[in-house]
Amino acid sequence: MLQLHELSLNQGIDSHAVSIMRSSAGGLPNTHSLNFNHPYQLSAPFKLYSFLAQPQWENLDIIHVHLFPAQLYVPIISSILNLKAYLVTTEHSTSNARRLIWYGRLIDKFLYNYYRKIIAISLGVSESLLQSQPQLSEKIVVIYNGVDIKRYSPLPIFCPTEKTPVILSVGRLVGVKNYETAIRALSKIYTHDFEYWIAGSGVLEPHLKKLVHELNLEYKVKFLGFRKDIPELLNQSDIFLMTSYWEGFGLAVVEAMAASLPVVVSNVSGLREVVSEDFTEIPKTGFLIDPKSEDDVAVCLNKLFADPRLRMEMGRNAQVRSLKFDIQKTFDQHRQLYQSLLENKQ
Repeated sequence: MLQLHELSLNQGIDSHAVSIMRSSAGGLPNTHSLNFNHPYQLSAPFKLYSFLAQPQWENLDIIHVHLFPAQLYVPIISSILNLKAYLVTTEHSTSNARRLIWYGRLIDKFLYNYYRKIIAISLGVSESLLQSQPQLSEKIVVIYNGVDIKRYSPLPIFCPTEKTPVILSVGRLVGVKNYETAIRALSKIYTHDFEYWIAGSGVLEPHLKKLVHELNLEYKVKFLGFRKDIPELLNQSDIFLMTSYWEGFGLAVVEAMAASLPVVVSNVSGLREVVSEDFTEIPKTGFLIDPKSEDDVAVCLNKLFADPRLRMEMGRNAQVRSLKFDIQKTFDQHRQLYQSLLENKQ
């Protein structure tokens, strides 16, 4: 969101970014934070109401909302204040706990009724939402998340001829990311030397470190913690691995592809469409694996270890593929959507 806000400002658009939680905008102009520790705090909607009730927001053209419960707060507050702005929201996930319960689906049906357009960050997200709310077919538009491709382009660095291959994973250490399958798969690779770097932090870190110890992989697996230097880590790596059970959109995968890394990722919607244009074909950017199969992960990694030329070829294909998800394209599609709404408004 902040990247799109920054691009909007650079284009002379009067854009403002508001966060219910503490913001990490880092001094970006026109950013506002309500400074809550949790969006579900009882006073959060009331503080948001006070913020939007200020006279300076009376003539807003569009309010673009991300994530629940802001998706619920904003329509109610907008109606009470009689704001004239059109509402747009972005759906980020293929998995939503509200869709599993009848009253959750009723809440979604109520809140989505207020939005002129609903942006899905992938086809998988769009399909998942339509399964729950089929009446939204005319409102949904797919706009992929974007990455600043230039930031992740590979840099020329000196690599020893006999460099040990490095596998990199980036993401929170939580259940849905399924690091356990990745680690167990590595314990089945005996014929090649390698290192596995995990950049991220989370509640499962003690459990995963214990597993690494039990499998005698401590000399191969490195827990790097939360890192801000992801482009540099990608530049030092040879293969990117993501074994998630589900992803709305594989942003970290796009970053790896932009860095010319072959990718080994779960065969799930949200990742499948990132690595391959045609879902029926084997991707040329890496391998799709069954996230529940340690053997599948191990076999694909072994293929890349055994064939440096294949790694390079898939890496080149991955970089070309990543251009589809450049942040400028994402921004342009958002701007076109906003303009079409405002033209109809007039």
